[in-house]
Amino acid sequence: MNYFRTLTRRLLVFLAVIGPGVITAFADNDAAGVATYSVAAARYGYSMLTILIPITIVLAVTQEIGGRIAIVSQKGFADLIRERFGIRVTMVMFLLLATVNFGVIVQDFTGLKAGFHLFGINPTIFLPAATILLFLFIVKASYHTIQRFFLVLIFFYLTYFFSAILAKPDWKLALTSLVIPTGTLSFGYLFTAIAVLGTTVTAWGQFFINSYVKDKNIPVENLRYSRWEIYIGAILTDLFSLFMMVAVTATIFVHQLPITDAAQAAISIRPFAGPNASALFGLGLIVAGFLGAIIVPLTTAYAFSEFFGFSGSLDEPFHKSKTFYLLFLIQIVAGLLVTMLPNISLFSITLAANFVNGAILPIIFYFLYSLANNRNLMGRYQNTRIQNVLLVGAGIIITIASLLGIIGQIMRW
Repeated sequence: MNYFRTLTRRLLVFLAVIGPGVITAFADNDAAGVATYSVAAARYGYSMLTILIPITIVLAVTQEIGGRIAIVSQKGFADLIRERFGIRVTMVMFLLLATVNFGVIVQDFTGLKAGFHLFGINPTIFLPAATILLFLFIVKASYHTIQRFFLVLIFFYLTYFFSAILAKPDWKLALTSLVIPTGTLSFGYLFTAIAVLGTTVTAWGQFFINSYVKDKNIPVENLRYSRWEIYIGAILTDLFSLFMMVAVTATIFVHQLPITDAAQAAISIRPFAGPNASALFGLGLIVAGFLGAIIVPLTTAYAFSEFFGFSGSLDEPFHKSKTFYLLFLIQIVAGLLVTMLPNISLFSITLAANFVNGAILPIIFYFLYSLANNRNLMGRYQNTRIQNVLLVGAGIIITIASLLGIIGQIMRW
């Protein structure tokens, strides 16, 4: 009986902390992510799956560090960078983050626009309407309502599981490719691999999970539950990344069809996997676009508020966090306006944009390393030796792979 009570209590505590890790990890699979996975799989097929397990480990480790810093310090990542590294570093980091984030926001709105087109919905009418509804929802809803909405959206990622099943892939080859490299290493492969990394372990994701955990007010005694929630989120999100890439590989790569974005992938798999697979893939694109179009601009708004000392929280009403909510509004309106320009689709540069996301990760890792190993800040919750080895090792490998990827692109030109 005591064992049952203990188990029940632990389950209730885990359910109470669930949210930040799962939501942040799945938001990494936004419309920009779906496009990147689609293009990567269309180019390299099953061989691109080899990087998924290392990426999952990096995602889990870095997100756990960010969440732990927030729980122990009760401060946001941007807050701590400003306090410990000064205003100049703060300005540079915010401008870098805001620039990269805006590129992702435009890709997410482009994904929404393309998804609406797939289902015969007029984006000229419905995309602005959706933008207005998003803003009103974020302003009016409580933190817990917004979190429940995010979690509901995540269930729609099951569409990629069913798309993969309907595509009838070579599951043995797919699972083998996860642990045994099946392709040839090249400059182009490294460039694409860093783009896949950059859309999964995002710079904005490191800021968002920290701020979101801080907003949730998780007590330090529940740290271990938060850690497992983050690990589960990392595994689940990359499992659905696997399903996306398998669906594209089994259809588009096998038949050597050229694509440049996720919408083309949804259309192209129809002749081989059927209309249901195509519709499910397209529906997943819309959901991913909505999730990214909310969370990425929220990240910039959180970071601005923390970097420059403004009040900013989803748990506060509009009149208390005007700067926070207005910055969110400015970003989604700007993303909408760019996306609605005629004959524009930034999906065509999705690999380049997410390569930049991946290439700047070592800078983020440096700040995570410095903060997580600060005894005065973290006390007994500092990084372990294994965490430091993984963080530093990932930073070095990413830097080398990024440089080789850039060299490969220069050689192509």
